[in-house]
Amino acid sequence: MDYYSEEEKENQKLFSREVLRLLFKYVFKYRNYMFIAVLLIGFITGASVSVPWILRIIIDRYIFKQGRVVELDRYTARVRRPLYLDNRKYFLFQSELKHLSKEEKQTFINEGILSEEVYILIETLSPMPELEKKLQFYTQSGGVLNFSRDASPVYLMNTETLVNFTVAEVFALRTSDFRQIILYTLIIVAILLVQFGASYVQILYLMRLSQLAMRDLRKDLFDHLLHLDTSYFDRNPVGKLVNRVTNDIETLNELFSSVLLTLFQDLLMMVGIAGVMFFTDLRLAGIVACTFPLILLVTIIFRIKVRKAYRVIRTKLTELNSFLNESITGIRIIQIFTREIKNLKSFVKKNDAVYIAQRGQLYVYAVFRPLISFLRWISIACVIYFGARGIGLDTLSYGLLVMFIAYVERFFAPVQDLSQKFDIMQSATAAGEKIISLFNIEAEEKVSKTIRAVKKSKVIPERFVGHIVFDDVWFAYEPGAWVLKGVSFSVEPKQTLAIVGETGAGKSTIINILSRFYEIQKGKVLIDGIDISEIPHRILRENVVSVMQDVFLFSSTVRENITLGKAYEAEWFKRITEATHIDQFIASLPEKDNEPVMERGVTFSLGQRQLLSFARALYYNPPVLVLDEATSAIDTETELLVQDAISHLIKGRTSIIIAHRLSTIRNADRIVVLDRGKIVEEGRHGELIKKRGIYHHLFKLQFMPL
Repeated sequence: MDYYSEEEKENQKLFSREVLRLLFKYVFKYRNYMFIAVLLIGFITGASVSVPWILRIIIDRYIFKQGRVVELDRYTARVRRPLYLDNRKYFLFQSELKHLSKEEKQTFINEGILSEEVYILIETLSPMPELEKKLQFYTQSGGVLNFSRDASPVYLMNTETLVNFTVAEVFALRTSDFRQIILYTLIIVAILLVQFGASYVQILYLMRLSQLAMRDLRKDLFDHLLHLDTSYFDRNPVGKLVNRVTNDIETLNELFSSVLLTLFQDLLMMVGIAGVMFFTDLRLAGIVACTFPLILLVTIIFRIKVRKAYRVIRTKLTELNSFLNESITGIRIIQIFTREIKNLKSFVKKNDAVYIAQRGQLYVYAVFRPLISFLRWISIACVIYFGARGIGLDTLSYGLLVMFIAYVERFFAPVQDLSQKFDIMQSATAAGEKIISLFNIEAEEKVSKTIRAVKKSKVIPERFVGHIVFDDVWFAYEPGAWVLKGVSFSVEPKQTLAIVGETGAGKSTIINILSRFYEIQKGKVLIDGIDISEIPHRILRENVVSVMQDVFLFSSTVRENITLGKAYEAEWFKRITEATHIDQFIASLPEKDNEPVMERGVTFSLGQRQLLSFARALYYNPPVLVLDEATSAIDTETELLVQDAISHLIKGRTSIIIAHRLSTIRNADRIVVLDRGKIVEEGRHGELIKKRGIYHHLFKLQFMPL
């Protein structure tokens, strides 16, 4: 229960500086990719913001082209960007009338500075004679105003007069406008094409950046795992560590590629849109901004609710995964004791708990997304209502209204994506903190380097002679629970020491200490007069090779399982396979020594796996060899082969043999008997039999009939 509580505490965090520091430590190694990606984000955002702005220009300047005639005098500063008509008169587009208040506009109309009638601007090169006559006719009647600008005619036509022209005539009059519309349309298409290309390059660089960063992080984390103390692996399940190197790092990758930079792009987009809206029309932008506090409030409430739901889901999923792993691992026991139905009921119960927890999260999403969508449509409705009023009052243009509607749509799109981003950020924060906690565990290689730095004067030979001394060694896996209690013995070079004793006496612990998988609490362990704490792990383990009871084979070939990365020498390989009696087995395989080995060697018998482990040890030709119960659980015929292989293994090297089967140690130079962590007997086989002690008792149990 404490574990789940810690898990829940971790998942409460939405943001962690340590996780971001870890992430950007690897990202900044490829800062060039980062710089290009960020630069392209700025360009993509600018392109997205610019398109509605260009649409506004097209609508106001070339489609509707409505406005009034203004005579510039002392009110020149009050109007902006008027279109020149003649020496005194200018055309003021309707989009610019918003700069005048209602009172100012009425005053200008009353004083004759601003025309009371609204006109449509027609800019044409030279109309056809028939059309020119028609324009002259309506000019005389007052429906059309005629001006000459830069030797080109300019007409202002009121809306009542426009209905007297056919579609073909209107098209002919506005040919230049259509050309400008096509030009601006091509500009928009060009912007979108360039934006597409920029998005492609940005995604390409971003994905390459994230994959390179995660590759380095994964390599460093695995390298760190390889050098952790063995006791750490005793306390932590394999599945948990595999998850750190695979799923947790992939979650961090998703945080960077799908959240951080896109969040930056979204914020840049929202700030840009808000800036343009406030710059173009303060009143309409203020109306849209009224929804901002509601968006913020809804987002905060959503974050709180989804965090609680996410915490429950993580807890229930952890319980389900643990139960599933336990059931699959122990499937044989489940079937032997016919517990299928009971386990299924337990699984259904836990599975339903996950369903209920996820349903609770879906309820939160079901409220948040429609609520944000509702606020978006409220904003659009307000923009349409007040925009339509502005058009009716000549304070707003059609193009500005279309631009605001497009901006509101784009502004709310990132807000709706926040739900998914929250989920990723919470998962990544929890995953990142677990990775950091793993990195914070001190690796044995770092300890070894520290020791070597302090004791540089000590010369460590690359190959040992093989003189081993245990001097008053005390060891406990847990504080106070001593497994070894003052153990002292020595092994001369090229001698064989056998260690026997009942289960739990501490035999395998001696081997773990000799290979420095664990550090002793008291006493000394010396090899050739050097304390093993001063020997680098690499040198120690190249000289002390162990053959364990539980043989582990890798998913590669038979040859690679024997050489384990050491250079392949065909003659030496042949000699050691013959000496360990594995040559006939290899010859029977379809692909000989290139035969693929399934996971953990499940297709080989226990005896075959054991002989392969002997060949592996002999191939490395170590000066010190350790056999940890290497003949347990194999048949008698195989045991004879194993015993003969052992005789080749121990020949000419210091050997320590731990065995339950005493037949394999009769010829040992010395036998040590352990009982409850202490040495109670030692000597040769015949001497110990005569003492009629524990060794005699064990021998009698194995070889004398009851």
